[in-house]
Amino acid sequence: MMAFLLVVIVEGEQLQQKWFFKNIIRCNTFAYYISTGKMAINNTYRIQTDVTAYCIPQTVPTNTKTWD
Repeated sequence: MMAFLLVVIVEGEQLQQKWFFKNIIRCNTFAYYISTGKMAINNTYRIQTDVTAYCIPQTVPTNTKTWD
């Protein structure tokens, strides 16, 4: 099955956890919010630093857990 792996890098180190999504839009949504750190607190936004996230296509077994 074709899936999209969410890759998260914190301070230059890739997290070993694997999050797979069937839908690229859902994966990219998670990547966007993780990498930007956009989160409204008291109507102000905090910006994430030293964190990168992106999605890459990957072939996985059909019984692989996905987050969508």
